[in-house]
Amino acid sequence: MGDKNDSPAVYKVLFVDDEAKVLDIARKSLSGPNYTLLTSAGSLEALETVSNRGPIAVVLSDNRMPAMTGTEFLEKIKSISPHTVRILTTAYLDPQVMEDMVNKGEVFRFLKKPLDLQQANQAILDGLKQYKKNVEESEKRSLLNKLSARHIKLRSRSEELSSKVSRLEKWVKILSLAIVLMVFSFAGYEVVVNYWKPEKPAGEPGTVNGWITRPDGTALDIRNNLMWMTRDFRGIEKRQPKNWTEAMEWADKMNKEKFAGHGDWRVPTIAEYGGTYDADRTRLAFDGKKDYPVGYPKAFEDGGGYGFWSREQAGMDKAKYYFFIGGYEKTESVEYDNPTMSVRLARSP
Repeated sequence: MGDKNDSPAVYKVLFVDDEAKVLDIARKSLSGPNYTLLTSAGSLEALETVSNRGPIAVVLSDNRMPAMTGTEFLEKIKSISPHTVRILTTAYLDPQVMEDMVNKGEVFRFLKKPLDLQQANQAILDGLKQYKKNVEESEKRSLLNKLSARHIKLRSRSEELSSKVSRLEKWVKILSLAIVLMVFSFAGYEVVVNYWKPEKPAGEPGTVNGWITRPDGTALDIRNNLMWMTRDFRGIEKRQPKNWTEAMEWADKMNKEKFAGHGDWRVPTIAEYGGTYDADRTRLAFDGKKDYPVGYPKAFEDGGGYGFWSREQAGMDKAKYYFFIGGYEKTESVEYDNPTMSVRLARSP
């Protein structure tokens, strides 16, 4: 185990891998103005580092190691250092690894080996932002716990005063009746009608966390001024798109059908998808085996995909898609046919 350098830094980042060559590359290539890189040659050594040299803001761990898998290691990290942001590096991506990452280690992101060092450094910087958010939320929870204790104490005092309040109830009722009589006397019927406003009829737009939802299957993102379909390709067609080309052609199909009365739907960009990402991941996607928490906005419906084709290509035979489990872009062949893939259309209102 060795430090990137001896100069102090605001945060500590731990890189774990059982290959000495990989650790050497990490020490030479991963750096940032606001973190110090620590390295460990195995999971047991890394656990000692987290316990004795913490707090550790971000941990990057290989998945295949002798003592325990990366997902098992990150699960232990979660137990001993819950604020630490966990990133998994692996050369083998399969559904079981993904399930372990999401459900056991609660992994913030995964990186495919061999590592793209620029991508790895960006993942660390994103992880530092998430770590600061984790710490801030923990402090808020602590404050809420203190306020809750104070609330309990005040409630006890309130119960002591309830007997005194009961003696005033008779006078309160009399005063309330007098106020009602005054309203009817001086304001008349119109005041009563205006006071008792009817509830909003069913079918009118509602609001959800900065979104305006409509009964026609659309939702307007107020912040970015974009209208979206609340159901994706999988939700409407009951299957995934066969490839990137079919995802692009779906916009033409929806425009011919005048979905929600509009004929200008289009496939979004990566940035537009990213503008909808909700890190709380309260929505669920289904891949044929089980539900996965995804970062859909709360205005969208459950049950869609978690890899969404964008209109952006990466060369002649590749295209980009947005990964709604981790909240970042990926690239695949335009012929990529996977049950986790989908597309959701947007338009300018």
